[in-house]
Amino acid sequence: MGKNIFILVLIQALLAVLMAFMISKMSFIGRMGITFLYREYLVLKSPWKTALVIFAVQLFLIVILAFFKYFTPAKIANTLAIFTILIGLGAAYYTYLDFTMTSHKYMKSNFHTGFYLFWGAWIFSAIFFLFLKKKKVTLTDLASTTPNLETESLS
Repeated sequence: MGKNIFILVLIQALLAVLMAFMISKMSFIGRMGITFLYREYLVLKSPWKTALVIFAVQLFLIVILAFFKYFTPAKIANTLAIFTILIGLGAAYYTYLDFTMTSHKYMKSNFHTGFYLFWGAWIFSAIFFLFLKKKKVTLTDLASTTPNLETESLS
């Protein structure tokens, strides 16, 4: 299970770089708006900073989902994964509305696609944990790994 999560983290890192590259290809009007009016979004002008922020968010999501998958019953972990999928779908729809009805519609399509890809990666992580199986430990495996105190004290 750990190897699968490591592969998911690598996939998310590659997607973060791709998303950051796409987001940084915003329109000239968007660049000027960020430079002069919306300075809190200056991170979006730098691809490597954007990639770090996106990867940090995705990594945080993976850690939360993995924690619940390892330490809670399957029903709770699966409910959280489904809830996370619904959040991703809702946020993607809200992003679509924002990009079609506000001044963000003047940004380039690469910019829009980068954010849609972010929500797609978010949903991908949640689906990954929804179908990830826990490694089951049987009692015989557990007994063979724990030392038997009676036989050790007789020796």
